[in-house]
Amino acid sequence: MTLRKNIIYSFFSILILSKGVSDINVVSYGWEVFERNSDSRTIALAQSSIAYPIQNPGTVLLNPALSLNYNNMIGLTHQSRMSGTSNSEFIGFDKYINDSSWVSVIMLYEGVDGIPDTRGALLDWGLDGIFGTFDVGEGNGSLDEGERLDVDNIRFFNQNIFGLYGAHSKIFNNWRIGFGLKIILHTIDKEFGIGAGLDIGAFRNYNNTGIGLIVKNLPSSGLIWESGNIEISPPSLHFGLHQKFSINKYELEINPMLRGSILSLDRSIDSELVLGKIPMEFSAGFEAILKKKLFFRIGMFQRGTLASGIGLSWNDLSVDYAFLNDGSLNGIEKNHLLSVSISTERLKKYFSNKTQEVK
Repeated sequence: MTLRKNIIYSFFSILILSKGVSDINVVSYGWEVFERNSDSRTIALAQSSIAYPIQNPGTVLLNPALSLNYNNMIGLTHQSRMSGTSNSEFIGFDKYINDSSWVSVIMLYEGVDGIPDTRGALLDWGLDGIFGTFDVGEGNGSLDEGERLDVDNIRFFNQNIFGLYGAHSKIFNNWRIGFGLKIILHTIDKEFGIGAGLDIGAFRNYNNTGIGLIVKNLPSSGLIWESGNIEISPPSLHFGLHQKFSINKYELEINPMLRGSILSLDRSIDSELVLGKIPMEFSAGFEAILKKKLFFRIGMFQRGTLASGIGLSWNDLSVDYAFLNDGSLNGIEKNHLLSVSISTERLKKYFSNKTQEVK
């Protein structure tokens, strides 16, 4: 209860502080850490599991209504992009509020190191590359032909994003309704900003057919910078379908799924336009489960990136791997993810044995 009150107080404090600031910008960026940072199972399914009722931390990020049952597993995921320049971490677990209620907690981190800052390094001497001749291009602030940068004046800085997500759900008229509160801390060099946002999701299962709906950034997510500027991200609507097929003879389970997103400002070049105006994106996933222990996954994003993965599951331990391949020559999204989930009971037993050994 104390944790929930602190989160609510923080959220309203940010809203109150924003009232005295006049520079407000509506943007389509800033919350990507909650969009692209997830666990291997969710990524391998192209993040299309909005209506797939599985006990998986990354699925709760897609739809807070999928916090269906208390999960005693702690999930850890590491991802490295662009030859190690960008790294992200994902931690997910459930925390009891009382005996019959819990909150799904996800902690996120994403960092980019060694970003070059060339401000002040430009030798803005014009096309002839000689200072004081006042030729074309001298002093215009742009790197023109014949000009160069002074490497001694180039410095490097880091960007870091920390995210906290809490999801809680309840049954209402045969639907499970979930609320996801997200808090972000964003630092760029010496500048920092803090923000909060709200997601509302719904889920219902009809005879092995799952239906999921979620509105993200409702009514909008806001990020307040140290300078006083506010960046507001508008809402988006997402819906999903999932169908479960079981072949009991072979202990095989097949799970196809589909996700559709109605976007606002964050449309991409690959977005489909409905009625010539409304940008939409789709993704699809497929998972086959053999004997509830071996998992095979494949997914396709709207932009053409192919995702695939495998998984192994035991009673108190699971390991999942995913690979993204965008199909381009530069391979900017060719990266690997590895997730490990372990039960809290196994961790307690391990540390208890270690403590007894020390004694």
